[in-house]
Amino acid sequence: MRFYETLYIVDSNLENKVLEKAMADIGNELNKTNAKIINHRLWGKKRLAYAIDRQKYGSYIILQFKGGDLDKMPDFDVWMRLNNSVLRHMTVALKKEPDVYVEEEKPVPIEKNTESKDLQKVDDSKSESESESGDNVESEVKNSEDESTDQQTDPEEAS
Repeated sequence: MRFYETLYIVDSNLENKVLEKAMADIGNELNKTNAKIINHRLWGKKRLAYAIDRQKYGSYIILQFKGGDLDKMPDFDVWMRLNNSVLRHMTVALKKEPDVYVEEEKPVPIEKNTESKDLQKVDDSKSESESESGDNVESEVKNSEDESTDQQTDPEEAS
């Protein structure tokens, strides 16, 4: 069985839904050739070497597949050329079977229940505002005690 890879470029300004629809259409058209899709993924948005249809950037998509009816492959090629969403495409034969691509998931920091944090903030602000009036009285008492102890320790330090 032979393995193939098609790299095609679509307009980078397409929305995700439209891009996914274009990828699904291309996958469905390839299925008509009895090929089995191994990988079909967005490679990324890249700057083009030269402008194509006044576009400086394009979204590159890789399509790797197995076999298919070789008599129907020219029809797939013609369909790709006539597809308005595809700026350019190229299909090459692979020497060995491509590995199945598994997208790495980026770890997302998980916060504990954010609602409880918000409630704690509200409770803390309430308790702070309530305790501020009590803290002022307590701090005045502490300050007067500190002053009296400072007065007592000063003569001892002087001698």
